[in-house]
Amino acid sequence: MINRHPSISELLAGQADVLHSKWRFNIRKRIVELNQQKYVLYRFRTKRTMEHFEQTIHRLAGAGIAVQSVCARTSSFGQYLRHGHWLALSYLPGRPLPNNPNRDGLISLGQTLAKLYSLEGPPQRALFERRQPKLPHEAYLAAETQLSDKHRTWIRESMDRLRRLPATQLTHGDLFGNNIIQNDDQSIGLIDYELLAYDLSGIELAATLLRPFCRRGQKRRILMRAYLTSCSPQLRQVWRQCGRDLVFAAAARLALARQDRVRHVTRKNRLLKIGQLLPHRPVREAATRQLEANVRIIRAAMRNEAYYLNITRTMIDLCLAEPDADPISLLQQCDLLFVRPV
Repeated sequence: MINRHPSISELLAGQADVLHSKWRFNIRKRIVELNQQKYVLYRFRTKRTMEHFEQTIHRLAGAGIAVQSVCARTSSFGQYLRHGHWLALSYLPGRPLPNNPNRDGLISLGQTLAKLYSLEGPPQRALFERRQPKLPHEAYLAAETQLSDKHRTWIRESMDRLRRLPATQLTHGDLFGNNIIQNDDQSIGLIDYELLAYDLSGIELAATLLRPFCRRGQKRRILMRAYLTSCSPQLRQVWRQCGRDLVFAAAARLALARQDRVRHVTRKNRLLKIGQLLPHRPVREAATRQLEANVRIIRAAMRNEAYYLNITRTMIDLCLAEPDADPISLLQQCDLLFVRPV
């Protein structure tokens, strides 16, 4: 018996259970379940964006990366009039990368990143987002008002070194554990493609070393050894020459992102507190549940922000003292000096 995927019209009909929904500027995302199968649906403002998204997924697959496959799409003018421009992707088999991944999983991740970064395009260009990637140094300098002149000079010099590099590699843009899928054979796949961008791949690579699943020296070395063995000679040279700058940029970008997240969730909480005052009881209860969840989100973001800020502040001092030190060794020293917030 042939296992037929449902059409876009069937996935958008009332029989499909909506498990998750999210809006971005150009894309609306929806996860649905129909006949005990889950699908990820994307709605696009234009047909051109939809086709570009589909072509990018095919390009990732062509590079040897395990990605979600397109199983349904808006294919007729009548479907467009009824629903708009939609793509449906299958669920990728496997499970999210755990916080304590094994050696084979880290090796596979390093090799997958090398394949991803082999794809190139226009410099510093987001594929589907309105906000374009940029170096975080100026925003970091504006946010960190207590820096010494010596630290500010190092940050500006580091920014100048990175500006001279080609920011043309395809990056995932949201490479945390839940978007990295590990299969039973230890192979790695990537999901969630809304934030794909051409950027300095070394910043995302360095950010991967700072994620909770990679905060140990041995795990970092396993991943980096697999990546450097698999990547192009040009990217290998970039890491060896500018690895310290890339780690600083990654930590600064992650810290600033956590600050943005706290501000965003705090603004949402103001609206939720208004919801708690409404007379309709289900609305009040839903607002209270979301407020409690947001408290946990803010606490987690602030914990991660403290970790990333420790990396930025400590890394500058270590680089000034040991300008030729190995980035992994510097990260290990940063971790030893980190004091967890109470």
